Amino acid sequence: MFKLPVQIKEGIEDYERSIKEFIAGKLTWARFAGTRVPWGNYSHRGGKIFMARIRIPGGVLSPEQLKALGICSKNYGNGVLHITTRQDIQIHEVKIENIIKIHQYLKDYELSSRGGGGNTVRNITSCPLSGICPDEIFDAREDAVSLTEYLLAIDTSYNLPRKFKISFSGCSLDCGGALINDVGLVSLKKGEKTGYRVYIGGGLGAKPALGKLLEDFILREDLGYVVRAIENAFYKYGDRKNKHHNRLRFLLEDLGFEKFKAYYKEELDNLKQNELIVLRKNSLDAGLGTVPFRGQSLKDADFEKFLKYNYFAQKQKGFALVKLRIPRGDLSAESAEKLADLEKEFKGIEFRASQEQNLYVANIPGRDLDKFYAQIKTILADFLYPQTLLDVVACKGSLTCNLGLCNSPGLSQEIEALIAKEFSGTKIFDKLDLKINGCPNSCGRHSTGLIALHGAVRKAQDRPVPLYRLLLGGRIGLEQTRLAKDTGILIPAKNVPGFLRDFLKEIEAEIDEKTDIHQYILERGEKIAQEISKEYSYLPSFTENRDIYIDWGKDTEFSLEGLGPGECGAGVLDMIDSDLIEAKIALAEAEKKNYAPTYIRKAIFLSARALLVVKGSDPKNEDEAMANFREKFVQEGIADEKYRGLREVFASIQEILAPEERKEKFLYAKELYAHINQLYKLMDSSFNFPKQQETKKEKAQNFLDLKGTPCPINYVKAKLFLENFKIGDIIEILLDTGEPIDNVPKSLAADGHNILSIEKLDGFYKVVVKKGI
Repeated sequence: MFKLPVQIKEGIEDYERSIKEFIAGKLTWARFAGTRVPWGNYSHRGGKIFMARIRIPGGVLSPEQLKALGICSKNYGNGVLHITTRQDIQIHEVKIENIIKIHQYLKDYELSSRGGGGNTVRNITSCPLSGICPDEIFDAREDAVSLTEYLLAIDTSYNLPRKFKISFSGCSLDCGGALINDVGLVSLKKGEKTGYRVYIGGGLGAKPALGKLLEDFILREDLGYVVRAIENAFYKYGDRKNKHHNRLRFLLEDLGFEKFKAYYKEELDNLKQNELIVLRKNSLDAGLGTVPFRGQSLKDADFEKFLKYNYFAQKQKGFALVKLRIPRGDLSAESAEKLADLEKEFKGIEFRASQEQNLYVANIPGRDLDKFYAQIKTILADFLYPQTLLDVVACKGSLTCNLGLCNSPGLSQEIEALIAKEFSGTKIFDKLDLKINGCPNSCGRHSTGLIALHGAVRKAQDRPVPLYRLLLGGRIGLEQTRLAKDTGILIPAKNVPGFLRDFLKEIEAEIDEKTDIHQYILERGEKIAQEISKEYSYLPSFTENRDIYIDWGKDTEFSLEGLGPGECGAGVLDMIDSDLIEAKIALAEAEKKNYAPTYIRKAIFLSARALLVVKGSDPKNEDEAMANFREKFVQEGIADEKYRGLREVFASIQEILAPEERKEKFLYAKELYAHINQLYKLMDSSFNFPKQQETKKEKAQNFLDLKGTPCPINYVKAKLFLENFKIGDIIEILLDTGEPIDNVPKSLAADGHNILSIEKLDGFYKVVVKKGI
């Protein structure tokens, strides 16, 4: 079972402080978003309520966890759990004061939304059949869970250039979708050795790309090293400033695959030489043993369909997995609790969230399938036919998302009704799949759909019209993975069901049981669609047909009201921009109000705090901000030496100051603001700053940079340097990883000096020494 890292549990208190500061008006929306989104809490369209995206490592849930999620949604959300295509579970319509209550409640069940959004390592997915599939090489789910524990405990996993997605597949069927993730891992066995084939640089979204082979085979015990090395290379060289060009696939495009591979190898060698990475042994085997399987005697037509479409025989003899279709991924909290309670009768069951937004139930004794079916019928109204044409995947679209253009769940519901009525049991029912997204981004994974639609908007007679763009031919399956082709066909939302009906009927008429449906769609799909679309693409005037100008599920004319910037990339830059804008406003107010000390102090505080976020610092108060700025910017030689006394200047700004003194402090604050702005402009895409050369010389009084200096010369230099100081003086020394950090502090301590702290920074260590002799 997954164990939530202690850092996440302890961090809830700090997150609660940020929420209270925002409610009290002490944090701007943008700065709060920079904190909130990496905690997996997105704003709903309109910004008044929120969503919590709970990460479910490998998609695996215990009955207790599913019940806890249902209780949370019932008490703090809208009473519905939404299963995503990334095996997360979302709780919607959460009031701001209830955000922290969800974190506090779920931590006791080893669940959290930490890392569910922002520039973080997102939920690590695996094939939902992991551990039970007869075809798998080994249970990759175990590694998905262990790798999650490891990466979530590392600070850099929350401050990447952009989101970072990892998937596991247990065999070459690749149910996890290795080629559409930043890192895709596929189980392999060579002789007696088990491990993974590694792909990198895949991803969906508005500019999708398929991953490339990085490693043909790595040993299973090297998994942590390899994934961490990829993450480190992305962390160091990824473009943090350009939100639209900073996924791993764009870095590979910019650098070239071979250059990135060289960076990766360098990071891998460094990790293996200097760190020990051992993932926790995470055996998830339920120890089921075997049970006798008997025939099912229940006389029920729907039960026969249940056995055909929902039942899957596990590799554990006598046990079954049941796939429950969850329309549009929305499961009521009440149903979730009742499903969880089935564990009382069916001991040892386990739940799996699937990439099709469904819920699987594993470890059901095959002899009890009829009993299980009877129970499910009392809980869910519509659960038959998973992984068929009826099992439409749809994102939340404009119902909640700031980027959503169209109401994709509303369209999905109409299409499901059409398919149930006209296509159940037909030749195409088992062969085709349909994926719908409310915008060009890919939360509904439309780029992988054999038939796919994404929302679009065009104007007709100065009125916006909701439309969908048709794509065809996508599929998942390792080397067979293919991105759906954009046909260029645009169809008004209200015409989509009619178009699909005619399109599907034409396919049904042309194929037989032997038809390779993927090849057929590639060769014939677009031509058929182009012909049929001629009837459905026409946009009548508003007076001619008002209904075309209304989206599904709505009764008012279509508009883009509530559309706003997406929050997926909210993070460091948003926080910096927010502080600098607020600092500028404070300076203007100070000047307007006779250099009011309150506004001068605010401008200095915001300016000093602005860039601290890139150094991993989130000061809790003004004094901490001043101290951290001195330590991380002045003493590091980034900011001008004249701001070494910032803390003292800040403390001196009081209401009792004479007018000329106030003006002097205002000018100081203005200069600081301008200096921070300049540093921000000089910051590179990896959040590094150029050092101030003149400052380096002045800092020699208590600072020694020994990076690049080998042993034992570094120790000799440190020893001689310390002779220039008196007992009790504090000195900072920078040392490389490996022998320098292993040997120099020990040698200085043996000489009688006091090592106050050793801090790991980006590729080196900072050692704080108190002179002892």
